[in-house]
Amino acid sequence: MKHCHECHSLEAGKSKGGLRVDTPEALLRGGDSGAAVIPRRGEESLLYQALVSADEDKRMPPDGRLPAAVIADLRRWIDLGAPFPHDTQLTGAEARTAPPGDKSGKPAWSHLPLTKPTPPVVDGWARTDLDRFIRAEHLARGLTPNPDADAVTLVRRLYFVLGGIPPSAEEVARWSRRLGPVPGKLDQAAVADLVDMLLGAREYGEHWGRHWLDVVRYAESTGGDRNNITMHAWRYRDYVIDAFNADKPFDRMIREQLAGDLLPAPDKARKAEALIATGFLAIGVKNVGDEDAHKFQADMVDEQIDATTRAFLGTSVACARCHDHKSDPVTQADYYAMAAIFRATDTRYGLIKAQSRHTTALLDLTGMGPPPAMPAASKQKLAELTKARDDAARAVEEAMKDIRSGENVFRGKLRRLRSDREETATALDGFGAGGEARVLAMGVQAAATAPVTRLLTRGDLDKPTQVVRPGVPAALGPAGGAFAAGVKAGGRLELADWIASPRNPLTARVMANRVWHWMTGEGLVRTVDDFGATGEPPSHPALLDHLAARLIDHRWSVKALIREIALSRAWQLSSAFGERQFAADPENRLLWRANPRRLEAESLRDAMLATSGKLARDRPLGTLLTEAGEGTVGLNVFEPVIRKLDHDHRSVYLPRVRNVMPEMLDLFDAPDASTVTGARSVTTGPTQALFMLNSPFVEAQAASFAGRIAAQPSAHRVDFAWLTALGRLPDARERAIAAQLLAGQGAAADKESAAYAPLARALLGAAEFRTLH
Repeated sequence: MKHCHECHSLEAGKSKGGLRVDTPEALLRGGDSGAAVIPRRGEESLLYQALVSADEDKRMPPDGRLPAAVIADLRRWIDLGAPFPHDTQLTGAEARTAPPGDKSGKPAWSHLPLTKPTPPVVDGWARTDLDRFIRAEHLARGLTPNPDADAVTLVRRLYFVLGGIPPSAEEVARWSRRLGPVPGKLDQAAVADLVDMLLGAREYGEHWGRHWLDVVRYAESTGGDRNNITMHAWRYRDYVIDAFNADKPFDRMIREQLAGDLLPAPDKARKAEALIATGFLAIGVKNVGDEDAHKFQADMVDEQIDATTRAFLGTSVACARCHDHKSDPVTQADYYAMAAIFRATDTRYGLIKAQSRHTTALLDLTGMGPPPAMPAASKQKLAELTKARDDAARAVEEAMKDIRSGENVFRGKLRRLRSDREETATALDGFGAGGEARVLAMGVQAAATAPVTRLLTRGDLDKPTQVVRPGVPAALGPAGGAFAAGVKAGGRLELADWIASPRNPLTARVMANRVWHWMTGEGLVRTVDDFGATGEPPSHPALLDHLAARLIDHRWSVKALIREIALSRAWQLSSAFGERQFAADPENRLLWRANPRRLEAESLRDAMLATSGKLARDRPLGTLLTEAGEGTVGLNVFEPVIRKLDHDHRSVYLPRVRNVMPEMLDLFDAPDASTVTGARSVTTGPTQALFMLNSPFVEAQAASFAGRIAAQPSAHRVDFAWLTALGRLPDARERAIAAQLLAGQGAAADKESAAYAPLARALLGAAEFRTLH
């Protein structure tokens, strides 16, 4: 730019044509002819056009054309975003600067095109192509992998990993006989039958749906400054479970969750399903008490950008809200290009007006499919609400009479009564005129008008600069950059198509890695939500691309990918400790054994219920939060009530209120859904042990389990107890301990159930019960 500074800089004291080029804001502001630079659009920029103009009167600099190499460099500089040094104090209309990233300009591994690597040629150990990639690393490092897991271990592993609940004693016995008729050699045809049976069971969708609900930060409250209950989030929960059970192609799930309202549908029921899917964009954290409506909207859009890019792309674009991303190729203008998409979106999440500054209507799906039957509890609730509304209306009228008669003391009372009337009226919106339940859902739809979006200096709402068109980060996928002019609904469908494209290098890699993480306990990329420069590289890059390519080849079938992993020899290895292998690879990054891991909170609770025989396998209608009521947590919805809402249904259906969860889920590291959580924390603390010792829930399950043990023929009781709780038979030492424990109880015939309670309690509290091998 030194050739330009002579006539267009503060230092030279000249700004011919009103143009200066020594600051980014001056370049963007331009001179008499308009902006000199349009970041990332070199050919359209007046500065570039002046350098290459065939008209000598217009060509710059006036003393002769610059060398072609210099012009090419300047064109490339503009296409990169016209970056200025990072210590420049930018004010006003900041430039769309290029990301710092890799100084060599080499793309990150995760942004390279997806490949279909050829499986290595290895020895006879490998059973599948997947195994060949892993075996090649074993051979290169001189590692001897563990032997295969035995049949009873594999049966329990498959039940928990695919369905989240343990096999019954009968299922353990039946399937272990089928899988292992020959000691040391499992029947792979029988393994495939078991995998297919588990993938076809309803429990699969409930368990794997729970995994995805972690990623999409599912909760039934807003969190934030007020933490209002959102009574209709449960429809999105059920959509996710049903989608996994139906093996809905993952690329279709992407499009429905981001733009279901914009997709064509063959009938009303399918249209309603796609609308419910957009709940993904409506269930995030919201500061509904914020007095500034513009800030509230900007924060909600920011949360939607963050959830979308982290969930599907493993990239946090939201880091570029105030400045270019410090490590990944995402610019501030990229951020506002995505913000333009979501600012053209009308987000519907509901809430009661009397308790929140920011409320919306819900999506009304009534008549778009078979409505759910109204349970007796809902009919009772309707009657209670109707009476409360009528009582509140009468109270308001009486207070008005008192005020008209001059008794001002009642004005404060009137204010409270009006709030009560509004709250009950809002709650009654869920019912039709005839008392039938209206079908309402959280979700999004296209806004009536698409507002103009401007890049904000340092993210400050009071410092808008240049207009930014809807678009996506150029460096993160195919055909990145601004969308064509005139896109509908701000380009949200185009965004969904861009993310779901099989040519996008991130989407399939990120999801394949998530599946591997949920199958094994650790991703090939351990930072499952961060595929950027601050994340970890994959332990097996070729294997990751193989899995991603297989996901696409199987038409984005998650079940097919799970099946392929489950049938591999690497996944079926024993988890036994090997001293020599541990010395060479203590973190098991080379996959010489299966990872032993603690059950997730939901599986641990569900396992207790299944073992006790009390697990209710039906799906509850709606949300269990109906018992707690609608409103603000801590104000009129009390935390102890939520924590004690404990039913015998699977844990995926328990209340999920941000910052307030049922006690067991909270203690055993279930996330509270404030952010995308692809990998849960695993902590160990004394409160967990105290819960297992003193919890009424554990005590109740042990008592019921004891009753089941006592109901068995006396000769089979101990075997039944071990098979049910631990998925295996007891060894000689354990039999002796059990006999000694039972002898000390003096089990009289009329008290046999109570006599087995200590044994049941010991098995439920055993480390092996809550560990998956």
